[in-house]
Amino acid sequence: MTKREMIAILGMVIADDEKKICKLIEYLVNWDEIGIRLLGTAYDGLTALQLINEKKPDILLTDIRMPGMDGLRLIEEAKMQNEILKCIIISGYKDFQYAQQGMRFGVRDYLLKPINQEDLTRTLKKLVKETQEQISVQSSRLQLEETIKNYTGTFKHLFLKTVLQKQLNEQEENILQEVEKLNAADIMKNSARCIAVKPNISYREFTEESYQLLTEKTLEIAEVEFSSHDDWIWISEVTEEGIFFLLFSDDLDRKELLESINHIKERVLSLQDLFPRLYFNAVVSELADSCIQLIKRIKESRIAIGNRFLTGLNTVSEIKPPFINAGLSSSMDARIIKLLEDRPDAFDMEEIKKCVEAAKHIMKAEDITSCLQVKKNLLLLLNYYINGFKQLDSSLDEHEKVSWFSEMYEHCTSLEQTFRLLEDTLCETLMNVLDHLKNREIKPVIYAKHFIEENKGINIKLEELAKNTGFSYTYFSSLFKKETGKTLTEYIQMVRIDTAKKLLTEKERSISEVAELAGYNDIKFFTRQFKKTLGVSPNEYRKLFTNR
Repeated sequence: MTKREMIAILGMVIADDEKKICKLIEYLVNWDEIGIRLLGTAYDGLTALQLINEKKPDILLTDIRMPGMDGLRLIEEAKMQNEILKCIIISGYKDFQYAQQGMRFGVRDYLLKPINQEDLTRTLKKLVKETQEQISVQSSRLQLEETIKNYTGTFKHLFLKTVLQKQLNEQEENILQEVEKLNAADIMKNSARCIAVKPNISYREFTEESYQLLTEKTLEIAEVEFSSHDDWIWISEVTEEGIFFLLFSDDLDRKELLESINHIKERVLSLQDLFPRLYFNAVVSELADSCIQLIKRIKESRIAIGNRFLTGLNTVSEIKPPFINAGLSSSMDARIIKLLEDRPDAFDMEEIKKCVEAAKHIMKAEDITSCLQVKKNLLLLLNYYINGFKQLDSSLDEHEKVSWFSEMYEHCTSLEQTFRLLEDTLCETLMNVLDHLKNREIKPVIYAKHFIEENKGINIKLEELAKNTGFSYTYFSSLFKKETGKTLTEYIQMVRIDTAKKLLTEKERSISEVAELAGYNDIKFFTRQFKKTLGVSPNEYRKLFTNR
């Protein structure tokens, strides 16, 4: 990912009645690097306000003294339309007292003329960072408001739903700031535990209908079990990762809870007649006495149920303090990346299988302690090949493939099965791509042959020729040889020699001229290639032809 791709592009408008100042600012700023797109410049306040209305910038950089409308009035009017608009004042020393008035409009950045490149760049970078953070907070708030608007359950349920929607690497303190809007005091009237349950059907037998039915049956069984305890208050939420319960009680006996979870496990596993190859795992968190603790317990439960491949099938386990999410191995990541860098583009199923097997050995050699990293690296391998397949078939929906793999990963029952899932996904995708291309393959080969023959094989760049057919060079070379029996290089060589043979029948042409017209810059190399192909030198061939 490039630096530019990592930075969200923000829009900026410049307002200054001195055109040379506007031009200077355009010249001083490396816009792409900072992450800003210049939307336009205005040389008076009224035009600037009109530009702001049209372009909706994130940042305004304005002088104070301008015709039509001064900079302070411009900022006031612009802020009425967009309260989070970031404003920078540029002006001379004599106008500093006016710049101070801008403070009441939220202006915190002031640049003196003549403008210094370093100061300008530093100020813009700071505003980009602040704006991105503000947009992120605003987006989270809107998402939470939308969730609340569409939600009809209890605040406890909404609390669980909100926390489960967050990424596992998000800080608990940031999540707490959001959920505190849900009346945290009401949520934590009692101590609580988080229980994560994963009823599962192997991905090979998975259907959406069967898994939904299994989930509903598991919830029914849990409801009956938990309802038998009068002092337990509980809520649940279903995600791709599993079913999550929060149990609230001031007297939540650990032993009694484990017995209940094991009872649920036995009841679920008794459904084997309905669901062949049925599995069940559950994890139980430590007690939480505050919202921040409960957020941590939910996160711990998500990680622990994700690590079920390491604890075995059909288990109920406790998350023991202190819970440590094992650090991700940078050496594992580096070795997987190196594996992909060292392998050429491979559109062969056996090559794919060898790569997946090599990746499996790398991961297992690292003594896996986090299935999060396993999934991360499996997705890295998947994306590498899917992007390659996309070069063959631009109609391939890579996002759909990645989403499907991520969903099926959650229905694997062992680490070994996750690698089989990856291999199956890649091989099946390649097979579908190749089937889809069958009707398209013959035309690019015909095009390439025609192009080579029309140009007598002269000054042809093989990579460009392959690109013009819509394929990668590696794949097209393989396709070309399958259709013609020759590699691209061999075919070009044949066309050049055939061209030379025809030219040699024309007595008026010299050998060096024939070599050049046939695409050879070196007459000695031409002579060697000609003799190697036909068994006679160009001169000998000419004599044989003219003596007929």
